[in-house]
Amino acid sequence: MLRDRSETAETIHRLKEEIDKLTEQQTEALKTATYLGMTTDEAKEYEQRREKILGYVDDLKILEESL
Repeated sequence: MLRDRSETAETIHRLKEEIDKLTEQQTEALKTATYLGMTTDEAKEYEQRREKILGYVDDLKILEESL
């Protein structure tokens, strides 16, 4: 049981780090787009990161509720 909690806590930590990294990338993309616009490929990448963030947030909610 303690090991499960420890693994869950580690997974939560990794997810939060990944969300932080992706959020930073989103912020940089928006800053750049403000001045230069966003290509179709950049917009697609932005949307993919957004979807990942939302998925990770859902995962975090489930994991944190399990503790």
